[in-house]
Amino acid sequence: MNRQHGITLLELLVVIAVFSIMSAAAYSSLQSSLKAEENFGAAMEELEAVQMSLAILQRDVMQLSRRAIRDAYGDSEAAVVLRNGQEIFFTRGGNFSSLKLGQTELTRVGWSLQDEQLVRSTWRSLDSTQGEQPLSAAILSQVSRLQIRVLDQNNRWHRDWPLGTSGGIRAVEITLEWADWGEIRRLLPLPG
Repeated sequence: MNRQHGITLLELLVVIAVFSIMSAAAYSSLQSSLKAEENFGAAMEELEAVQMSLAILQRDVMQLSRRAIRDAYGDSEAAVVLRNGQEIFFTRGGNFSSLKLGQTELTRVGWSLQDEQLVRSTWRSLDSTQGEQPLSAAILSQVSRLQIRVLDQNNRWHRDWPLGTSGGIRAVEITLEWADWGEIRRLLPLPG
């Protein structure tokens, strides 16, 4: 007897169904893997922005100079001014001057929170002139809270500086908070 070997329609339908199920599972797995990679990339970019912002802030604070300035009206202003723990202004060194070979120049910088953005401001001249506006740049976005404190020589924390009978500052504490990363706190001891 002559028997032909082949596959039946039922066997073909079973193979197609198994292949469809395996293809759907593979597609779902691939799609979730691509989504996870995309989320990871976005989180890494955000983390990099946070680290860069904190590095700039730390560099500024670590190069703090004790030189007081003159405001736009010629009045003396302390080297460090902290207002209600929300914004800080200070004189910092470390900027290379192309006009003074081998020397650095002092700069006035400020840090504050404006519309959920951490903003760094710099002034063109150390002693202000009337009408001079700072150059401001948003360094980090989606920041919900900024808290700054300074530690004095008597180991007391302050949210306002200078004080009437103030000594020097030993350290600056910066606390930033955002929805995605929570709270990050940095304690920056000052040199010397």
